[in-house]
Amino acid sequence: MVNQLKEFYYLHKNFKERAMKQLSSLFIMIQSILLFNCHNHGNPSPNFIIIMADDLGYGELSSYGSKSIQTPHIDRLAKEGLRFTDYHSNGAVCSPTRAALLTGQYQQRSGLEGVIYVKGETRQVGMETSTTTFAELLQAKGYATGIMGKWHLGYKKEYFPTRHGFDEFHGYVSGNVDYHTRYDNAGIYDWWHNEDSLVEEGYVTDLITGHGIDFIKKNRDRPFCLYLAHEAPHSPYQGRNDPGIRFPGKEFSYDGSVEDKNRAYKEMVEVMDEGIGRIMATLKELELDDNTLVFFCSDNGAVGKYGDNGKLRGTKTTLWEGGHRVPAIARWKGHIFPGTSDATVMSFDLAPTMIALSGGGTDHETTFDGINISPVLFGTATSFDRALVWRYRNQSAVRKDRWKLMVEEGDTLLFDLANDLSEKVNIVRQHPAVAKELAGVLGEWNKGVRGVVEQKTE
Repeated sequence: MVNQLKEFYYLHKNFKERAMKQLSSLFIMIQSILLFNCHNHGNPSPNFIIIMADDLGYGELSSYGSKSIQTPHIDRLAKEGLRFTDYHSNGAVCSPTRAALLTGQYQQRSGLEGVIYVKGETRQVGMETSTTTFAELLQAKGYATGIMGKWHLGYKKEYFPTRHGFDEFHGYVSGNVDYHTRYDNAGIYDWWHNEDSLVEEGYVTDLITGHGIDFIKKNRDRPFCLYLAHEAPHSPYQGRNDPGIRFPGKEFSYDGSVEDKNRAYKEMVEVMDEGIGRIMATLKELELDDNTLVFFCSDNGAVGKYGDNGKLRGTKTTLWEGGHRVPAIARWKGHIFPGTSDATVMSFDLAPTMIALSGGGTDHETTFDGINISPVLFGTATSFDRALVWRYRNQSAVRKDRWKLMVEEGDTLLFDLANDLSEKVNIVRQHPAVAKELAGVLGEWNKGVRGVVEQKTE
């Protein structure tokens, strides 16, 4: 009798716990749907701020496990928003990711599979003006559009941001500049306002933040889209008070002359974090906080020399997880519930998401390779059923669900990322059917992008 009573008690207890969990999930889902519908029908023009770090690795923020770098303002975004654990840059280097972000398509479609180098023939190429960007689509909807910081999609004026839908541009067009002198790696001065060269004193990270705040204030009474493309923590490694090292006609080190580069690197990330705090304070001050979606991410993984990709294998330029799995956070007060998402998301998903949240209705939506991720943002979905592809130099990778296939210099490798995030065990022989399926996806994808454009950046 005692045992029967115990059994009844535990059955009742488990039933009650399951019921409460189901009711809680149902409540969250209903609330999310109501918020989504309220937004779509009652408030069709939210503001967008995309903040992209440069070469920031998966393990470099406090909210992603860093013990050495303090990022309280980004951590607050993570606490108040949705922190992604499975977000990926489209490329393992700068230019490809930025092209995909802007177009919502695989970077190969715009001919930018590789980096547009500052020296040599690639200085003559860029993202063609015929390419459609989210800035152009939002501009057509009445949005003010601005980019502050790094462009890296063409050095000639015909490729400038102002030719791709941005009303305002403050920043540089190369891959990196001296944080104090603004000279690029070829020793050419590179700091612009729209299409005019601009001489301006200050630390690059602070200037990007300052121009971003000015843009927000200037466009507070209309919908706006601001793309804050930070240089930090990309080399040269320089803090606010470190000396400038790049000047015309003078030899210099790519990484900079600072002896303690680890100290400089840490400062660079923390100054960027400080600037993000200023951006968020401005939104609150102008009462724009509850109508602005802020999305923070990185363009690829850390280089590994001074950066930290956490437990991930590989670094920038590789298609191991450390090359493209990066931090990402979405925050929209009153619309996105705080939490963590393990949905697999890519850079090119941001363009279709912004277009959908701005009301949609553009013919260009059918050409996106990325998808609208707002169901995950609003809690009405937890994942997406699709395969994703990366290709760079002699490397290719395909991801579907937990499985990742890599083809590197003729070797075929398969990993179960759910149980082997560090990609230590190749299980291709144990799962030949999975490997065959993903190889087929890669083959079809290659056929789809081959012939569309020729790779012209490397």
